[in-house]
Amino acid sequence: MAMRATARLMGLGLLLAVGATSAATADSVSVNRPSPQPQPQTTSSEFPDATLVRVDQPGSTLLRLDGIITPGAEQRFNDALNGVPSGRPVVVELNSPGGFTMSGYRMIDAILAQRQAGRAVATRVLDGQSCESMCVGLYLAGYPRYAAPAAEFMVHAPRLAENGRMTLRSTDTMVKRLVALGASPGWIEQVKAAGGFSGHLDYRDRADHLAAVGANIVTDLLH
Repeated sequence: MAMRATARLMGLGLLLAVGATSAATADSVSVNRPSPQPQPQTTSSEFPDATLVRVDQPGSTLLRLDGIITPGAEQRFNDALNGVPSGRPVVVELNSPGGFTMSGYRMIDAILAQRQAGRAVATRVLDGQSCESMCVGLYLAGYPRYAAPAAEFMVHAPRLAENGRMTLRSTDTMVKRLVALGASPGWIEQVKAAGGFSGHLDYRDRADHLAAVGANIVTDLLH
């Protein structure tokens, strides 16, 4: 991941699904390599917003998101998406370690609403870049879902921001959301068998392997 070596904050992948417990009343986060030790309270102000670039191309509009999914990034993304002329196809290009739960969910809902209204919204991850944690849900919201063969994807068990704990309920919620967005149940079982939702492992895979095993994460490989 290009952002992994730039700063400590950029080493954070954030929760894909909020747990349905009272401890998760605020946005929750998880860490790329979870620690069993409790984590301090985390707020969106501690994380730099992802950058958003809009490029109007012949026949489509590109929205490129680089960095952490925060409330600020969410607002700019949704404004940009809503600002694209009606009916014009959109490609959402992602390079992100994840983001805040509620912001990510609202971005996912915005993409799904646009698709339901008839707009084509595809997602894409380029060579040498990655889509992790909350980003995977955002990627799954688009269709088709393009990726370079060596692009990297990561999923893991969520942890609550307030205490760093993983709960079975929040993990189950996350897994169900992945499946609802299109991830293959068979692939989910493979991840579980490898310990990818155990809280002890960040499950990473390349786009070409995901396509080969029928995970239905990546639908089209870029060549």
